[in-house]
Amino acid sequence: MDKNKMKKILFINFITMATFNMAHPVTPSLINALSMPTYMFGVLYSTMSIAHFVMSPIWGSMSDQKGRKRFLVIGVIGYGISQLGFGFIESTPLILLFRIAGGAMSVAFITTCIAYVSDISSKEERTKYMSYHTATTSIASSAGALIGGFCGVYGYKVAFLTQFILCLVVAGIIYFIVDETVEKKQGKIEVYTKHLKKGNKTTKLNPILSTMMIVMTLVTIATTSYNSTINYYLESVLNMPTMVNGIVMAVAGFIALIMNLWINPYLSKKFNEKYTLVVACVVSGVSMLVASLFNNIMLSFMFIMIFVGSSALVTPIQQSIVSKLAKDNYGEIMGIQGSYKAIGMIVGSLASGFIFDIGNKLPFILSGICCLIVCILVSRISLKEKAETISV
Repeated sequence: MDKNKMKKILFINFITMATFNMAHPVTPSLINALSMPTYMFGVLYSTMSIAHFVMSPIWGSMSDQKGRKRFLVIGVIGYGISQLGFGFIESTPLILLFRIAGGAMSVAFITTCIAYVSDISSKEERTKYMSYHTATTSIASSAGALIGGFCGVYGYKVAFLTQFILCLVVAGIIYFIVDETVEKKQGKIEVYTKHLKKGNKTTKLNPILSTMMIVMTLVTIATTSYNSTINYYLESVLNMPTMVNGIVMAVAGFIALIMNLWINPYLSKKFNEKYTLVVACVVSGVSMLVASLFNNIMLSFMFIMIFVGSSALVTPIQQSIVSKLAKDNYGEIMGIQGSYKAIGMIVGSLASGFIFDIGNKLPFILSGICCLIVCILVSRISLKEKAETISV
Protein backbone atom coordinates (compact mmCIF):
# COMPACT_ATOMS: atom_id res chain seq x y z
CA MET A 1 0.00 0.00 0.00
CA ASP A 2 1.21 3.50 -0.88
CA LYS A 3 0.97 5.41 2.41
CA ASN A 4 1.83 8.69 0.72
CA LYS A 5 -1.21 8.41 -1.56
CA MET A 6 -3.37 7.49 1.43
CA LYS A 7 -2.25 10.56 3.35
CA LYS A 8 -2.97 12.75 0.35
CA ILE A 9 -6.48 11.41 -0.25
CA LEU A 10 -7.40 11.62 3.44
CA PHE A 11 -6.19 15.23 3.49
CA ILE A 12 -8.20 15.96 0.33
CA ASN A 13 -11.26 14.31 1.84
CA PHE A 14 -10.87 16.46 4.95
CA ILE A 15 -10.66 19.83 3.21
CA THR A 16 -13.40 18.91 0.72
CA MET A 17 -15.90 17.65 3.28
CA ALA A 18 -15.20 20.67 5.50
CA THR A 19 -16.09 22.87 2.54
CA PHE A 20 -19.12 20.78 1.56
CA ASN A 21 -20.64 21.03 5.06
CA MET A 22 -20.40 24.78 5.59
CA ALA A 23 -23.98 25.44 4.53
CA HIS A 24 -25.77 22.97 6.84
CA PRO A 25 -26.01 25.26 9.91
CA VAL A 26 -27.38 28.17 7.85
CA THR A 27 -29.90 26.22 5.74
CA PRO A 28 -32.63 26.64 8.41
CA SER A 29 -32.00 30.41 8.23
CA LEU A 30 -32.51 30.27 4.46
CA ILE A 31 -35.77 28.33 4.92
CA ASN A 32 -37.08 30.81 7.49
CA ALA A 33 -35.88 33.88 5.56
CA LEU A 34 -37.77 32.74 2.46
CA SER A 35 -40.84 31.79 4.55
CA MET A 36 -40.78 28.19 3.35
CA PRO A 37 -42.99 25.58 5.09
CA THR A 38 -41.50 23.32 7.77
CA TYR A 39 -41.35 20.22 5.58
CA MET A 40 -39.01 21.97 3.15
CA PHE A 41 -35.96 21.02 5.22
CA GLY A 42 -36.76 17.43 4.28
CA VAL A 43 -37.57 18.25 0.67
CA LEU A 44 -34.32 20.17 0.16
CA TYR A 45 -32.32 17.28 1.55
CA SER A 46 -34.22 14.68 -0.48
CA THR A 47 -33.84 16.43 -3.85
CA MET A 48 -30.09 16.32 -3.37
CA SER A 49 -30.37 12.66 -2.40
CA ILE A 50 -32.34 11.78 -5.55
CA ALA A 51 -29.39 13.06 -7.58
CA HIS A 52 -27.09 10.93 -5.39
CA PHE A 53 -29.16 7.85 -6.27
CA VAL A 54 -29.08 8.51 -10.01
CA MET A 55 -25.48 9.64 -10.37
CA SER A 56 -23.48 7.61 -7.82
CA PRO A 57 -23.07 4.40 -9.90
CA ILE A 58 -22.61 6.47 -13.05
CA TRP A 59 -19.70 8.45 -11.61
CA GLY A 60 -18.27 5.28 -10.08
CA SER A 61 -18.30 3.32 -13.35
CA MET A 62 -16.86 6.28 -15.24
CA SER A 63 -14.00 6.66 -12.75
CA ASP A 64 -13.22 2.93 -13.13
CA GLN A 65 -12.59 3.56 -16.81
CA LYS A 66 -11.21 7.09 -17.07
CA GLY A 67 -9.44 7.55 -13.75
CA ARG A 68 -10.34 8.94 -10.35
CA LYS A 69 -8.65 12.34 -10.35
CA ARG A 70 -10.76 14.12 -12.96
CA PHE A 71 -14.02 13.17 -11.23
CA LEU A 72 -12.75 14.39 -7.88
CA VAL A 73 -12.11 17.78 -9.48
CA ILE A 74 -15.40 17.86 -11.43
CA GLY A 75 -17.37 17.06 -8.28
CA VAL A 76 -15.85 19.84 -6.19
CA ILE A 77 -16.14 22.59 -8.82
CA GLY A 78 -19.68 21.55 -9.75
CA TYR A 79 -20.79 21.52 -6.13
CA GLY A 80 -19.37 24.98 -5.52
CA ILE A 81 -21.31 26.44 -8.44
CA SER A 82 -24.55 24.71 -7.41
CA GLN A 83 -24.25 25.96 -3.82
CA LEU A 84 -23.77 29.52 -5.03
CA GLY A 85 -27.09 29.25 -6.87
CA PHE A 86 -28.78 27.55 -3.92
CA GLY A 87 -27.77 30.31 -1.52
CA PHE A 88 -28.54 33.34 -3.68
CA ILE A 89 -31.60 32.36 -5.74
CA GLU A 90 -34.97 33.02 -4.06
CA SER A 91 -37.23 31.09 -6.45
CA THR A 92 -38.24 27.75 -4.90
CA PRO A 93 -38.26 25.77 -8.21
CA LEU A 94 -34.78 27.08 -9.07
CA ILE A 95 -33.54 26.33 -5.55
CA LEU A 96 -34.69 22.72 -5.99
CA LEU A 97 -32.89 22.53 -9.36
CA PHE A 98 -29.68 23.75 -7.76
CA ARG A 99 -30.12 21.18 -4.98
CA ILE A 100 -30.38 18.42 -7.60
CA ALA A 101 -27.24 19.75 -9.29
CA GLY A 102 -25.49 19.88 -5.93
CA GLY A 103 -26.35 16.28 -5.22
CA ALA A 104 -25.12 15.15 -8.64
CA MET A 105 -21.81 16.99 -8.27
CA SER A 106 -21.06 16.20 -4.61
CA VAL A 107 -21.58 12.47 -5.11
CA ALA A 108 -18.99 12.52 -7.91
CA PHE A 109 -16.39 13.37 -5.28
CA ILE A 110 -17.84 11.13 -2.53
CA THR A 111 -18.11 7.96 -4.65
CA THR A 112 -14.74 8.45 -6.34
CA CYS A 113 -12.99 9.18 -3.06
CA ILE A 114 -14.21 5.93 -1.46
CA ALA A 115 -13.17 4.01 -4.58
CA TYR A 116 -9.75 5.69 -4.38
CA VAL A 117 -9.30 4.48 -0.78
CA SER A 118 -10.28 0.96 -1.91
CA ASP A 119 -7.76 1.15 -4.76
CA ILE A 120 -4.78 1.82 -2.52
CA SER A 121 -5.62 -0.23 0.61
CA SER A 122 -5.15 -3.95 1.13
CA LYS A 123 -8.11 -6.13 2.13
CA GLU A 124 -6.49 -6.79 5.50
CA GLU A 125 -6.29 -3.08 6.35
CA ARG A 126 -9.39 -1.85 4.56
CA THR A 127 -11.56 -1.53 7.67
CA LYS A 128 -8.88 0.61 9.30
CA TYR A 129 -8.54 2.94 6.34
CA MET A 130 -12.29 3.13 5.76
CA SER A 131 -12.47 4.19 9.41
CA TYR A 132 -9.83 6.83 8.78
CA HIS A 133 -11.82 8.02 5.77
CA THR A 134 -14.98 8.23 7.88
CA ALA A 135 -13.03 9.95 10.67
CA THR A 136 -11.72 12.66 8.35
CA THR A 137 -15.25 13.10 7.00
CA SER A 138 -16.66 13.45 10.52
CA ILE A 139 -14.16 15.96 11.84
CA ALA A 140 -14.20 17.86 8.56
CA SER A 141 -17.99 18.04 8.65
CA SER A 142 -17.72 19.46 12.16
CA ALA A 143 -15.08 22.00 11.16
CA GLY A 144 -17.12 23.04 8.13
CA ALA A 145 -20.30 23.35 10.18
CA LEU A 146 -18.50 25.42 12.79
CA ILE A 147 -17.09 27.78 10.15
CA GLY A 148 -20.46 27.98 8.39
CA GLY A 149 -22.27 28.63 11.67
CA PHE A 150 -20.04 31.59 12.47
CA CYS A 151 -20.27 32.89 8.89
CA GLY A 152 -24.04 32.72 9.30
CA VAL A 153 -23.84 35.41 11.97
CA TYR A 154 -23.20 37.86 9.12
CA GLY A 155 -26.01 36.38 7.00
CA TYR A 156 -26.54 32.98 5.42
CA LYS A 157 -25.41 34.25 2.00
CA VAL A 158 -21.93 34.91 3.39
CA ALA A 159 -21.59 31.19 4.20
CA PHE A 160 -22.64 30.17 0.68
CA LEU A 161 -20.29 32.63 -1.00
CA THR A 162 -17.37 31.50 1.17
CA GLN A 163 -18.21 27.89 0.35
CA PHE A 164 -18.10 28.59 -3.40
CA ILE A 165 -14.68 30.28 -3.18
CA LEU A 166 -13.23 27.46 -1.09
CA CYS A 167 -14.54 24.84 -3.55
CA LEU A 168 -12.48 26.47 -6.31
CA VAL A 169 -9.41 26.47 -4.07
CA VAL A 170 -9.88 22.80 -3.12
CA ALA A 171 -10.31 21.77 -6.77
CA GLY A 172 -6.96 23.37 -7.55
CA ILE A 173 -5.28 21.51 -4.68
CA ILE A 174 -6.71 18.19 -5.92
CA TYR A 175 -5.47 18.85 -9.44
CA PHE A 176 -1.91 19.49 -8.29
CA ILE A 177 -1.35 16.92 -5.51
CA VAL A 178 -3.53 13.86 -6.17
CA ASP A 179 -1.95 10.92 -8.02
CA GLU A 180 -3.98 8.73 -10.37
CA THR A 181 -4.65 5.12 -9.30
CA VAL A 182 -6.56 3.77 -12.31
CA GLU A 183 -5.12 3.13 -15.76
CA LYS A 184 -7.36 4.96 -18.21
CA LYS A 185 -9.15 2.71 -20.69
CA GLN A 186 -9.29 3.69 -24.32
CA GLY A 187 -12.49 3.89 -26.28
CA LYS A 188 -16.09 4.65 -25.41
CA ILE A 189 -17.11 4.93 -21.75
CA GLU A 190 -19.57 2.26 -20.60
CA VAL A 191 -21.86 3.98 -18.16
CA TYR A 192 -23.58 1.92 -15.46
CA THR A 193 -27.34 2.57 -15.57
CA LYS A 194 -28.81 -0.73 -14.37
CA HIS A 195 -29.94 0.90 -11.12
CA LEU A 196 -32.35 2.98 -13.24
CA LYS A 197 -33.91 -0.03 -14.99
CA LYS A 198 -36.71 -1.96 -13.37
CA GLY A 199 -35.68 -5.43 -12.25
CA ASN A 200 -31.95 -4.90 -12.75
CA LYS A 201 -30.91 -3.17 -9.53
CA THR A 202 -29.18 -6.17 -7.98
CA THR A 203 -28.21 -8.23 -11.04
CA LYS A 204 -24.54 -8.23 -10.05
CA LEU A 205 -25.02 -8.58 -6.31
CA ASN A 206 -24.93 -11.86 -4.39
CA PRO A 207 -27.37 -12.32 -1.43
CA ILE A 208 -24.92 -11.01 1.17
CA LEU A 209 -24.06 -7.94 -0.91
CA SER A 210 -27.76 -7.29 -1.51
CA THR A 211 -28.49 -7.46 2.22
CA MET A 212 -25.56 -5.19 3.02
CA MET A 213 -26.93 -2.66 0.54
CA ILE A 214 -30.26 -2.74 2.40
CA VAL A 215 -28.31 -2.28 5.61
CA MET A 216 -26.71 0.83 4.11
CA THR A 217 -30.18 2.16 3.22
CA LEU A 218 -31.53 1.65 6.74
CA VAL A 219 -28.44 3.08 8.43
CA THR A 220 -28.66 6.10 6.14
CA ILE A 221 -32.37 6.59 6.95
CA ALA A 222 -31.35 6.61 10.62
CA THR A 223 -28.49 9.09 10.26
CA THR A 224 -30.36 11.27 7.76
CA SER A 225 -33.43 11.51 9.99
CA TYR A 226 -31.15 12.77 12.74
CA ASN A 227 -28.90 14.99 10.60
CA SER A 228 -31.66 16.63 8.58
CA THR A 229 -33.74 17.32 11.70
CA ILE A 230 -31.27 18.38 14.39
CA ASN A 231 -30.34 21.75 12.83
CA TYR A 232 -33.96 22.73 12.24
CA TYR A 233 -34.95 21.44 15.70
CA LEU A 234 -32.28 23.55 17.41
CA GLU A 235 -33.18 26.74 15.54
CA SER A 236 -36.96 26.48 15.19
CA VAL A 237 -37.97 24.56 18.34
CA LEU A 238 -35.26 25.53 20.83
CA ASN A 239 -34.65 28.97 19.24
CA MET A 240 -30.87 28.55 19.17
CA PRO A 241 -28.64 30.76 16.93
CA THR A 242 -26.63 29.34 14.00
CA MET A 243 -23.49 29.34 16.16
CA VAL A 244 -25.05 26.71 18.44
CA ASN A 245 -25.89 24.62 15.38
CA GLY A 246 -22.26 24.73 14.37
CA ILE A 247 -21.03 23.91 17.88
CA VAL A 248 -23.37 20.90 18.24
CA MET A 249 -22.21 19.54 14.89
CA ALA A 250 -18.59 20.13 15.88
CA VAL A 251 -18.99 18.17 19.13
CA ALA A 252 -20.69 15.35 17.23
CA GLY A 253 -17.88 15.27 14.70
CA PHE A 254 -15.21 15.19 17.41
CA ILE A 255 -16.90 12.16 19.00
CA ALA A 256 -17.14 10.44 15.61
CA LEU A 257 -13.46 11.20 15.02
CA ILE A 258 -12.45 9.46 18.25
CA MET A 259 -14.59 6.43 17.42
CA ASN A 260 -13.09 6.03 13.94
CA LEU A 261 -9.46 6.86 14.68
CA TRP A 262 -9.06 4.69 17.75
CA ILE A 263 -12.12 2.60 18.66
CA ASN A 264 -13.01 1.14 15.26
CA PRO A 265 -9.46 0.05 14.30
CA TYR A 266 -9.10 -1.59 17.73
CA LEU A 267 -12.43 -3.42 17.42
CA SER A 268 -11.59 -4.58 13.89
CA LYS A 269 -8.57 -6.44 15.28
CA LYS A 270 -10.42 -8.01 18.21
CA PHE A 271 -13.87 -8.87 16.89
CA ASN A 272 -15.71 -10.08 13.80
CA GLU A 273 -16.95 -7.16 11.69
CA LYS A 274 -20.56 -8.30 11.63
CA TYR A 275 -20.60 -8.78 15.43
CA THR A 276 -19.28 -5.24 15.93
CA LEU A 277 -21.85 -3.93 13.44
CA VAL A 278 -24.72 -5.54 15.37
CA VAL A 279 -23.56 -4.21 18.74
CA ALA A 280 -23.02 -0.70 17.36
CA CYS A 281 -26.53 -0.66 15.88
CA VAL A 282 -28.11 -1.90 19.12
CA VAL A 283 -26.43 0.90 21.06
CA SER A 284 -27.37 3.45 18.36
CA GLY A 285 -31.02 2.39 18.25
CA VAL A 286 -31.56 2.21 21.99
CA SER A 287 -29.76 5.49 22.73
CA MET A 288 -31.80 7.41 20.16
CA LEU A 289 -35.09 5.98 21.40
CA VAL A 290 -34.15 6.84 24.99
CA ALA A 291 -33.10 10.36 23.95
CA SER A 292 -36.55 10.97 22.47
CA LEU A 293 -38.20 10.17 25.83
CA PHE A 294 -36.54 13.02 27.74
CA ASN A 295 -37.64 16.64 27.77
CA ASN A 296 -34.50 17.60 29.65
CA ILE A 297 -32.13 19.08 27.03
CA MET A 298 -28.92 17.90 28.69
CA LEU A 299 -30.10 14.28 29.13
CA SER A 300 -31.36 14.14 25.56
CA PHE A 301 -28.10 15.61 24.29
CA MET A 302 -26.09 13.01 26.23
CA PHE A 303 -27.95 10.08 24.63
CA ILE A 304 -27.85 11.74 21.22
CA MET A 305 -24.06 11.92 21.48
CA ILE A 306 -24.02 8.19 22.35
CA PHE A 307 -25.99 7.65 19.14
CA VAL A 308 -23.52 9.79 17.20
CA GLY A 309 -20.55 7.84 18.56
CA SER A 310 -21.95 4.36 18.01
CA SER A 311 -23.46 5.10 14.59
CA ALA A 312 -20.07 6.47 13.49
CA LEU A 313 -18.74 2.90 13.74
CA VAL A 314 -21.35 1.48 11.40
CA THR A 315 -20.57 3.02 7.99
CA PRO A 316 -16.85 2.13 7.72
CA ILE A 317 -17.56 -1.44 8.85
CA GLN A 318 -20.34 -1.81 6.30
CA GLN A 319 -18.16 -0.29 3.57
CA SER A 320 -15.31 -2.64 4.45
CA ILE A 321 -17.58 -5.70 4.23
CA VAL A 322 -18.89 -4.57 0.84
CA SER A 323 -15.46 -3.71 -0.58
CA LYS A 324 -14.11 -7.14 0.38
CA LEU A 325 -16.94 -8.76 -1.55
CA ALA A 326 -16.16 -6.67 -4.65
CA LYS A 327 -13.59 -7.80 -7.21
CA ASP A 328 -11.86 -5.28 -9.46
CA ASN A 329 -14.82 -2.95 -9.91
CA TYR A 330 -14.62 -0.95 -6.69
CA GLY A 331 -15.89 2.20 -8.36
CA GLU A 332 -18.98 0.49 -9.74
CA ILE A 333 -19.79 -1.36 -6.49
CA MET A 334 -19.25 1.75 -4.39
CA GLY A 335 -21.45 3.59 -6.86
CA ILE A 336 -24.24 1.03 -6.45
CA GLN A 337 -23.82 1.33 -2.69
CA GLY A 338 -24.05 5.10 -3.12
CA SER A 339 -27.44 4.65 -4.78
CA TYR A 340 -28.73 2.56 -1.88
CA LYS A 341 -27.38 5.20 0.47
CA ALA A 342 -29.17 7.85 -1.56
CA ILE A 343 -32.45 5.94 -1.20
CA GLY A 344 -31.93 6.11 2.55
CA MET A 345 -31.23 9.84 2.33
CA ILE A 346 -34.39 10.40 0.29
CA VAL A 347 -36.63 8.37 2.59
CA GLY A 348 -35.01 9.67 5.77
CA SER A 349 -35.19 13.33 4.80
CA LEU A 350 -38.72 13.26 3.38
CA ALA A 351 -40.10 11.15 6.23
CA SER A 352 -38.49 13.31 8.91
CA GLY A 353 -39.66 16.50 7.18
CA PHE A 354 -43.30 15.45 7.01
CA ILE A 355 -43.57 13.74 10.43
CA PHE A 356 -41.86 16.67 12.18
CA ASP A 357 -45.14 18.63 12.26
CA ILE A 358 -46.92 15.63 13.82
CA GLY A 359 -44.30 15.35 16.56
CA ASN A 360 -40.93 17.08 16.55
CA LYS A 361 -39.25 14.02 18.13
CA LEU A 362 -40.66 11.48 15.67
CA PRO A 363 -37.66 11.76 13.29
CA PHE A 364 -35.39 10.70 16.16
CA ILE A 365 -37.64 7.73 16.96
CA LEU A 366 -37.48 6.72 13.27
CA SER A 367 -33.66 6.74 13.55
CA GLY A 368 -33.72 4.37 16.51
CA ILE A 369 -36.13 1.92 14.89
CA CYS A 370 -34.06 1.68 11.69
CA CYS A 371 -30.90 0.89 13.67
CA LEU A 372 -32.66 -1.95 15.49
CA ILE A 373 -33.92 -3.40 12.18
CA VAL A 374 -30.31 -3.45 10.94
CA CYS A 375 -29.38 -5.59 13.96
CA ILE A 376 -31.90 -8.21 12.89
CA LEU A 377 -30.72 -8.27 9.26
CA VAL A 378 -27.00 -8.54 10.08
CA SER A 379 -27.67 -11.17 12.76
CA ARG A 380 -29.51 -13.28 10.18
CA ILE A 381 -26.55 -13.04 7.80
CA SER A 382 -24.16 -14.15 10.54
CA LEU A 383 -26.37 -17.08 11.55
CA LYS A 384 -26.74 -18.17 7.93
CA GLU A 385 -22.97 -18.04 7.35
CA LYS A 386 -22.37 -19.99 10.56
CA ALA A 387 -24.90 -22.66 9.52
CA GLU A 388 -23.29 -22.99 6.07
CA THR A 389 -19.84 -23.35 7.66
CA ILE A 390 -21.06 -26.12 9.98
CA SER A 391 -22.78 -27.99 7.13
CA VAL A 392 -19.55 -27.94 5.11
